[in-house]
Amino acid sequence: MHGTFAKPLDWFAIKLASSCVHRKAGGRGQAKEVEALLHDPSFFCDFVKAPEVFRLKRRLFQFTSPVVSPWKRNNTVHGRLFPVAGTFREHPTVILLHGWNQELGYRTLFPYLARRLNAAGVNAVLFELPYHRQRKPRGRGAIRNFIADDLRHVAMATHQALADARALVAWLEKEGCRNIGVWGISLGGWLGGLLACVEPRLKFAVLMTPVARMDRVIAELGFCEPIRRSLGGATVRLEPLNLVSHRPRMAPENILVVASEHDLFAPVETVEELAVEWGNPVMWRMRHGHISMMLSAPVMERTVKWIAQRTSLSNENVPDRPKE
Repeated sequence: MHGTFAKPLDWFAIKLASSCVHRKAGGRGQAKEVEALLHDPSFFCDFVKAPEVFRLKRRLFQFTSPVVSPWKRNNTVHGRLFPVAGTFREHPTVILLHGWNQELGYRTLFPYLARRLNAAGVNAVLFELPYHRQRKPRGRGAIRNFIADDLRHVAMATHQALADARALVAWLEKEGCRNIGVWGISLGGWLGGLLACVEPRLKFAVLMTPVARMDRVIAELGFCEPIRRSLGGATVRLEPLNLVSHRPRMAPENILVVASEHDLFAPVETVEELAVEWGNPVMWRMRHGHISMMLSAPVMERTVKWIAQRTSLSNENVPDRPKE
């Protein structure tokens, strides 16, 4: 897609996103507290184990988040399991991570991708990130969005999302799944990148339009202006949130990074910087913007095929890089 069409889509989405950010959360004077939280080793949730109670009924599941937020409704994780027919545990499994405020994508795109993955012999699991869909808090004064003018809230939402994903990985391993990976888009691509660096049980990862430099997002994008204002000019060291500050725990050939040339959310140069820092994983540079990438059926189909090929090679212990 030409930039003439892709960039206006991104620009409109950024403007629309600005109206969704929760304001009046009272997050002033938090710079030191946020820094301490981000630099605490427990932020990346090594303490997380498989949920003691995992309710699975008709492929819908629930469990209690390992991280407790102030809102009870947000502390129950909801998700869907799309298993390959037959021997579910013998097939590779992908955890799908959706983008910020991508409720529509969760309801429509992700089930489609899950069925395409099933047809390729890959299980799919998806769950609602904190402050999305059924997890949106209710009541007076509740923060109902992942992003708010309260950086501590954003950091804690990230902490909780990582904990939920790692609990799900632990449950899958407990159930006998061994070849587990992630496929994240946008916010989910960023979270998937962090997971690839801290979760040793993951064997492969797909990061689609990932936010590689969260410090730039907060400093530059319009919908983060409430966060900047709440900081009142204070500087916060955000390196732990930048993918370029970490290194993945899997081989480069098991990572697919999909960048969009006309991306106004995750500039292509930041994704290319990530690829260099991560030892040159498989990278596709598409003529898309951030939003148009999510609307591209050919890109999604090609990604499904890459996952099927990569997991097949992994199962056969073949180290070669797949052909694209």
